[in-house]
Amino acid sequence: MKQFYFSKFDNRKPYKAIPDNKYRTLLFQFFGIVTIALGFSYICWRWSHSLNPDALWFAIPLVTAETLSYLSTILIVINFWSYKDAKKSAPVHYLSEIEDLQERTDRPVRIDVFIATYNEDVELVRLSIIDAKKMNYPYADVPIKIYVLDDGRRDGRDPNKQNMKEVAEQEGVGYLIREHNEGYKAGNLKNGLQHTNGDIFVILDADTRPLPDFLVNTSGYFRNRKLAWIQTPQWFYDTTEAESLSNVIKSKLKVSNKFITKPLDVLFGKIEVNEDIFGNDPRLFYDVILRKRNYYNAAFCCGAGSFHRREAVMSLALKDFAEGLKKRHRELVHEDAGSTGAIQQKKELLSHQQIIPFKFHASEDIYTSIMLHADKDNRWESLQHPDIECKMLSTQDLDSWIKQHQRYAEGSLDIAFKDNPVFKKGLTFWQKVCYFNTIWSYFAPLWILVFLLSPIVFFFTLQLPVQAYSFEFFKYFLPFQIMNTITITLGAWGIATKRGDQYYISSFWFMLLSLISVVRGKKVQFNVTPKDKANAKNTQHIMPHIIIIALSLTGITYNVILLLLGYHPTPSGFAANTFWTIFNIIDLSVMIRAAKWKGSDE
Repeated sequence: MKQFYFSKFDNRKPYKAIPDNKYRTLLFQFFGIVTIALGFSYICWRWSHSLNPDALWFAIPLVTAETLSYLSTILIVINFWSYKDAKKSAPVHYLSEIEDLQERTDRPVRIDVFIATYNEDVELVRLSIIDAKKMNYPYADVPIKIYVLDDGRRDGRDPNKQNMKEVAEQEGVGYLIREHNEGYKAGNLKNGLQHTNGDIFVILDADTRPLPDFLVNTSGYFRNRKLAWIQTPQWFYDTTEAESLSNVIKSKLKVSNKFITKPLDVLFGKIEVNEDIFGNDPRLFYDVILRKRNYYNAAFCCGAGSFHRREAVMSLALKDFAEGLKKRHRELVHEDAGSTGAIQQKKELLSHQQIIPFKFHASEDIYTSIMLHADKDNRWESLQHPDIECKMLSTQDLDSWIKQHQRYAEGSLDIAFKDNPVFKKGLTFWQKVCYFNTIWSYFAPLWILVFLLSPIVFFFTLQLPVQAYSFEFFKYFLPFQIMNTITITLGAWGIATKRGDQYYISSFWFMLLSLISVVRGKKVQFNVTPKDKANAKNTQHIMPHIIIIALSLTGITYNVILLLLGYHPTPSGFAANTFWTIFNIIDLSVMIRAAKWKGSDE
């Protein structure tokens, strides 16, 4: 069997989900309320008493950015408010356990497993097929059918393409293709549903390898007949390993002399760097952010590793189909109903109307989630399952990582501008808040850019955005920042947030480009994330970071010279902005390091 780079990680064990703890939750809620109160006090003081009237052109953008960032803090506290895990139960056996039979004869439930693929290595897909075939289930009469949904038409017709159909036949699983790529992955899933009959179905990506008890641990949730889908955590088991800083230094300097290496080991041997250099670990997202949205019935689907009720997606599709027919009929209502042209036009319009289970969109998962949650007739529910049930591959280079996250950003922003969930009828107030939180996070570069440039503006203009960095300023600022840090730590209990915080800041550039692209009306493309390392150049991704760091260091140098000459007007301002700049540089540097990272094996 073909060996891949990730083979050496196959024995890695997934982390355990954070156990719910009511006392920890109460402690977080207390600190969260205090944080919001202190933040409100700080923002009010900033607007009313701190603005420098001689530099309003500088002061107002900064305080506006702080206000927008404070709104993010409120949304985080709301999102982190409480856990609400569903009670686990035994796997389902009969159809009557998950839906009303309505005079139908009872039978064992049918389960389908869809492995969606486009252009991935067929041997990579084979690994997912093999693991899917190893899934356990306690009832022998429950049919579990596995299908490869190949959107690349690799059925042997093109000798220049790998033969995916042959692999599927060798492994004894179903193989489904279509003659076009309409609707991207959503269209591929639609085709799969049209040719299968499972009552519940699992969606896996080409690199998604389910663990043996995936179905055993999740199917029981469907006894809740309002449950439309279950999302399981996506665990990237191949994230970059931590390296000893002393080894990194020795490798970079290419030294082997023991008189040099031993002191390096003593000084830096216990310091580790480069762990998850690309910020791929999604644990905070799945184990905290999405899992806590169960409290509001607002956990959305993320595609791979999800488990769905066919009845839910088909009811949505039929409802959209019916509404589409009504809309098209209204478009012709003013035509002469008896004319040959009008009749023919009606036939053509109706023939083009499709039943679409998943929304045709680059972010079909979250978009379909919104529509299902908004279905007033069925009041569908969702669930973020706490435990890892499958393993996946992470991006192995910065260019791939950015393209993947840029698609997430553009997809979510496109939904916000065209079908904003805040105004979607059928969603509850808290569901709207949660979906708004997701969309709002993609506007972060607007205030992050201000925070990155503000110290630079000070260094070269020597003008403060506040009247003074005095005791009065720090009296309001420090308690809020300290309490905010404690609150986030409590909310993320046990999960490191350092790398996530760094990428939140250093992602400002491609996020800003995503926002501009959507505002300009550019169509969002569905780009398949590469499953191996690409050789793309990363200069365009990190050049803004390099420029900001260079300007920051130049500004600090300039201000140090002024201080030494005794010409600096505000030494306290210089100290505060230098401290601020150090954090900015640390956060920005992670993406530069990721761009240059080649791995320990290269």
